[in-house]
Amino acid sequence: MSKPPWRPSISVVVPTLNRRDDLLALCADLRAQTVRPGELVVVDAGQVADMEAAMRAALEGSGIALVYRRSAAGTSLQRNIALGLVQGEVLFFFDDDLLIAPDFIERALEVFQTESVPPVGGVLATFDQPPRPQGWQQRWFKLFGMTRATASDDPADPPRMSRAGGVVWVGEPRGPVRVPVASGGRTAFLRAAIGDERFDEFLPGYTLNEDVEFSFRIAKKWAIVQSPAVRCYHKRSDEGRIDYGDRLSRLVYANFYFFRKHRPKDLPHLAAFAWNNLGIAAFYVGVGTLRAPAGQRRRVLRGLREGYARVWADLRPRRG
Repeated sequence: MSKPPWRPSISVVVPTLNRRDDLLALCADLRAQTVRPGELVVVDAGQVADMEAAMRAALEGSGIALVYRRSAAGTSLQRNIALGLVQGEVLFFFDDDLLIAPDFIERALEVFQTESVPPVGGVLATFDQPPRPQGWQQRWFKLFGMTRATASDDPADPPRMSRAGGVVWVGEPRGPVRVPVASGGRTAFLRAAIGDERFDEFLPGYTLNEDVEFSFRIAKKWAIVQSPAVRCYHKRSDEGRIDYGDRLSRLVYANFYFFRKHRPKDLPHLAAFAWNNLGIAAFYVGVGTLRAPAGQRRRVLRGLREGYARVWADLRPRRG
C-alpha cells in the first residue's frame, strides 16, 4: 500500500515594494496550485494604498488566508517580520515578481520526502529561463570564482561554493541535486530546519546575498535540494529596483560580508577572495559601463567606489 501524500500546513512569505500587478499575478498562481497554501504572509514596504484590499479580493474564496503587515523597506527585515507571523510547517519564500508552475508546491513537498542524509530541509526551484551569464562572460565568471549559473549539472562543474564565496548555480539539473545554498525568492524550507535562524540585516533597504547567507547556516545541518520538477519564472520587474550603481555597491559589500563571516581566512581563501574582487572590478568597469545607459555610466564607477569604501570602513582599525 502506497503512503498517502504528505500535506503539512503551508505558509507563503512575500516581501513587496510597490509591485501591485506582479503581486496580484502571484496570487492568481497560488489559487491555481494543485496544493494550495493555508496562508499568504505579505510584508509591504510600498505606498500602494489599496494593496491589501486588492489581495483580499484576489484570494477571496480560495481558502488562502491573507496575513498583511506594513513595514520599512528591507528584504531581510520584511522576511524576518514574516517569520514572526507564519503558522505553517513548510514555508515558501517568493519574490513578488515570481510566476510559479501550477504544481510548484506539490512537487516541492515531494522533494522534502526524499531520503537524504542529512534530511532535506530546503528545496530550490529551477528557473524557466536561460542561465546567466552566457558565452565569454560565463568563462570570465568561472575564472574568477564569481557567482554564476551553469547550463546543466555537469559533473565537471557541479553546484558548489568557491573559496571566495561565489556560488555555482545549476541552470537545468537532470534530476534532484544537492546544492550548497539557496536563493531566497524561489525556495521552501521546513520550519523545523529554520528554527531560530533569521535573515541577517547587514544592509539597510535592498539587500543582496541575504538569502545565500541565511541558507548557508541552515545547510550546515540540513540538505538543500534543487529539483527540475519545481518550476518558476522570474519576471524581474523594473518597479522598485535600485539603480545599477547602488546595486553594484551592495554586491561588493555583500560579497565581503559573507566572506568575512563564513569563509576561512587562510592564505588560499584570502588569495581567492582578492582574485575574485579583481574579476568583479574589471568586469563591471568594462562591461558595466558599456551596458549601463549613458546617463548612468558614472554610477557604475561610483558603485564600485562606494562598495569598497564601505568594505574599508569595516576593515579600518577603530580609534579609541
